[in-house]
Amino acid sequence: MLIVNADDFGASPNASDPVVDLYAVGVISSASGMVRMRDSLRAASLARERGIPTGLHLNLTLPFDEPGVSVASSERQRRLTEVFGRESWRAEGRERPDARLVAETIEDQLDRFRQTFGEPTHIDGHHHIHVHPAVLAHLPRELPIRPILSVPSRAGAKPGSRDRALRRRFLCPDLCFAFEQVHPSVGGDGLEALDHARTHSLEIMVHPQREAERTALLSAEWQRALSALTVGSYADLVRTQGRRARDLR
Repeated sequence: MLIVNADDFGASPNASDPVVDLYAVGVISSASGMVRMRDSLRAASLARERGIPTGLHLNLTLPFDEPGVSVASSERQRRLTEVFGRESWRAEGRERPDARLVAETIEDQLDRFRQTFGEPTHIDGHHHIHVHPAVLAHLPRELPIRPILSVPSRAGAKPGSRDRALRRRFLCPDLCFAFEQVHPSVGGDGLEALDHARTHSLEIMVHPQREAERTALLSAEWQRALSALTVGSYADLVRTQGRRARDLR
């Protein structure tokens, strides 16, 4: 199964509107929504109205910019953005944030997501922060998460210890590639990478606010590739895994 997931939904109208448009024409199948950002409430309303399967795009690296955010939420967020940066997910735990602060912030964002978007289909992270060990420790195990990002050329490589530890605790797609590593028009290796979705679960992470990605997603070549595959969302991944578990019993 292939999941084509659009990140940053709700960050701004420029990020949100392409998600809605591309979902409507069937070239993406899932989204990750941000809370307490300036377009979060409108994005949540659109997701509910259009039936877009949406997970939480956990944000611990950018300040909130939604009007009216409480002082407590803003202060927690500010403190964590001083610890985490866009490359923190690569650090494998060198940062030592306050555990209670991380737990409270994750709980706050999940609560806000449920109030606005509804139940999340999954969790991933802005700047991949969800895979930082200090963050993983506080994610709810009942929700699937995005695995550590890989590249098509390493799809057959043996998983590292970090990836194995993550998969022992959470349901994840077998593979996750960035769109820019796949589609040749944006520098990728080629759409042959999508063949992994015939035998594995594969997520393609996209950012349709980027004009080049949006154009490639709307290309006839991309639409032909999707038409030959089973395309779904994280909710479908959960259902598929549940069926497999029942079949093995």
